[in-house]
Amino acid sequence: MDRNRLHLIFLASLITVATSVLAALGENRLDAYVSVFTLIYFALTAVFRPRRRTLDFLALMLLAAFSYIVAVKILEVLVKP
Repeated sequence: MDRNRLHLIFLASLITVATSVLAALGENRLDAYVSVFTLIYFALTAVFRPRRRTLDFLALMLLAAFSYIVAVKILEVLVKP
């Protein structure tokens, strides 16, 4: 099977499982979901190495969102009275 198809199948499966598990645990924070999705995407991309014809815009957006979430959490800890 093609690496790109395999990557997409595993990505869809793991994101579905992760969403189900987080929902079952009662997680309702968006930052938890985005962080888990980002880790899943980058882990699968490193394993399958799908071919890209252009720049990976999804990776850039996920990295930007993850960096923003981490920065906000660090600021919450540092500024907390």
